[in-house]
Amino acid sequence: MGNISPRVLVSLLMNSLLCCGHAEDANLIIDPNWSTFHPEESVTFICVMSEGEETDWQYELRRNGKQFIQYNTHKSYTLQGIQIDQSGEYQCCGLRKTSGGTDCSDTVSLTVTAQPKAKLTAGPTTIPVGGSVSLRCSVEPSTGWKYIWVTKTQNTPEVEVIQEGNREIKVTKGGIYRCIGKRGNGDYCSVVSNEVSFNITFSNKVFVTRRPNRPQIFSGESITLTCEVQGGETTEWTCDWKKSDKPVKVGNDKHLTVSVNESSSGNYMCQCRRRDDWYSVTKWSEKIPVSVSVSSPVSSSFLVLLIVGPISGIVLVVLLLLLWRYKRSNDLCCVRSQSSATNHGVDQTEGHLYSSLLHGTTSLYETVHPPGANGNERRHHPEEGSVYDNVRPGHERRQ
Repeated sequence: MGNISPRVLVSLLMNSLLCCGHAEDANLIIDPNWSTFHPEESVTFICVMSEGEETDWQYELRRNGKQFIQYNTHKSYTLQGIQIDQSGEYQCCGLRKTSGGTDCSDTVSLTVTAQPKAKLTAGPTTIPVGGSVSLRCSVEPSTGWKYIWVTKTQNTPEVEVIQEGNREIKVTKGGIYRCIGKRGNGDYCSVVSNEVSFNITFSNKVFVTRRPNRPQIFSGESITLTCEVQGGETTEWTCDWKKSDKPVKVGNDKHLTVSVNESSSGNYMCQCRRRDDWYSVTKWSEKIPVSVSVSSPVSSSFLVLLIVGPISGIVLVVLLLLLWRYKRSNDLCCVRSQSSATNHGVDQTEGHLYSSLLHGTTSLYETVHPPGANGNERRHHPEEGSVYDNVRPGHERRQ
């Protein structure tokens, strides 16, 4: 700078200060106070002077050292619909009306980037019945954002869950979720997040009960299986069933009635969903074996009775007939034997029949005469021991 006297240096410095002013005398404020903006957002630049009244100054806004807004009497300026190419280093200067002196602020960096996209993440989705899953929505950079949460199912339109809520929420139902970031006065939104679809898996134990609870079920019977969620007794459930890893019934109630036949044997499992939430499910239960016998014990007994009963009756009848014939045969033999003995005795004594009757008595036997006999014939007396001798009236048997 050569040999400059101290008086000259002081004079130059004074002139410089009068021209440009101290940086501490001016301050540039950006509202909202974000370092990053996105296209179509609005930003307000405010120039604050440390001395004098607002009306004592005229204000200028510069970008990257060049005049952006020329001097005017308004200390604030709102830039509507900022664009990416308007990123830069901003500075404001104040021109004192009375002296013509200028004071300028330090530069403030302002960045304009493309419209951001919200990002949704879910926490652990295995919870007990009555628990909740945490969902988190974020937009980078994260300054100034509030969030709208929307959800839907495959059969329903989107429904707002929370208007301008927190960046993290807790949900008790599975489903399809999305989130949107909003900031400023709520008129600027981020790009909506991708859909996040998840099922809540309930950690409660699931087990199957059966009635009748027998190890073996017979063909023709019915068995009822019931799916139970431990700790979820107050929740309404709809349950899916599998037999040997093949679907049996889907979306039915928790009871499964099986009409047993030969193809019913297998390992049965169940899984339950909340009736009002298709996306919240339990784990599969353990396998419950069902063994089916070919024939029913009732039908077998009935068949045995049908076969054995008539046979037993026939055998009994045959035995009774044989017994009756045997007894009758014995009786006939006895009758014949007695008849033969009697006939033999009659033949021997037949010639003495009429001689055993006394003539002239009132006895019945006295009036009976053999053919050709008359009253003058000789009366014959029965021999001792004769049958008719024993029946003569009034006479006792001779000993």
